[in-house]
Amino acid sequence: MAASSELLFYQPETVSNASSNGGRLTATEIPTSVKNNVWPDVPHAEQETGSTKYRKIFYKFSNDDDIALASPRVFVENPSPGGDRVLIFPGTQTDTQGDLTGSERLYGTGALDLDVSAGASSVDVLVEDAADAVFQDGDLIRISDMADISDAGGAEEFIRLAATGAVSWNGNKATLVFESGVTLSNAYSAALTRVGSVIESADIQGGWDSWGGSTAAGTYDGETPPTAPTTNVPLLDSIGSIEQTWTITFTTATAFTCSGDTVGSVSGGSISTDFAPNNSDFSKPYFTLPFAGWGGTWAPGDILTFTTHPAAVGIWWKRVIPAGAGSLSANRVFVAITGEAA
Repeated sequence: MAASSELLFYQPETVSNASSNGGRLTATEIPTSVKNNVWPDVPHAEQETGSTKYRKIFYKFSNDDDIALASPRVFVENPSPGGDRVLIFPGTQTDTQGDLTGSERLYGTGALDLDVSAGASSVDVLVEDAADAVFQDGDLIRISDMADISDAGGAEEFIRLAATGAVSWNGNKATLVFESGVTLSNAYSAALTRVGSVIESADIQGGWDSWGGSTAAGTYDGETPPTAPTTNVPLLDSIGSIEQTWTITFTTATAFTCSGDTVGSVSGGSISTDFAPNNSDFSKPYFTLPFAGWGGTWAPGDILTFTTHPAAVGIWWKRVIPAGAGSLSANRVFVAITGEAA
């Protein structure tokens, strides 16, 4: 299991209610368990009329050994006790609220409707609104009676629903049928247990792709992803890497400048030494190009371009406040991520 100190939450470029809301990962960390760290207070007029708002959160695996967070799972650990409801869905490294369609697949959590015994092959779950369709065939679901995500005294298990016919609705109650041969390992009481659908993300690790540019005879090993481990390809730092398209422009046969599409010019380098421009926000390199990767003959004016991706995943939160919702001063919601350090 990855250390909680390595799983950090960050803001996107824009935090607002406008179409520009969201965008790329920034260096602004979001503190956990702090009032208004994601959502502002709701004025009385908004409670009366109702609203739907979005926030984008980046879940970053800040591991100094640059290993991957394998099989990450994101879920609503504890739903809001207030009259609102918070749902989540996957984002991209760059999308904004203006890119959302309103038909995104939503994930959320409800309450176990009836006590269940170990060995059960299905559960009944009460959700706040069946129209959200937070459970679907083939979903991975999480069942937990833990007081919170770090509670060592409760029980938790992840179960796959059947590929077809797994979900049936009766009002706001969903009956969820597990895949064949799967049963509960633990008994759960309705009074304490939450059941939620889980976003299954790709492994979280820095990456690179989209090699291009123009050169008559220059090469770099990163142009072709390796089939075996090698020290000649770009290295991505899990703390310092960002979403960026980089342009390297040669000024001589050996020296070059480097700039990013949003960060602009960074330090220049040479093909005779490792090139590791510094991300001053974290005092870590954006990436490292080992000098051994250079090949062929480079000339002034030659260009190499590539794109880097951070060790982070973007998740959208959708908060729905029904018209006439009541006020709750201690309202809160927990959205959690788990995974294994690969």
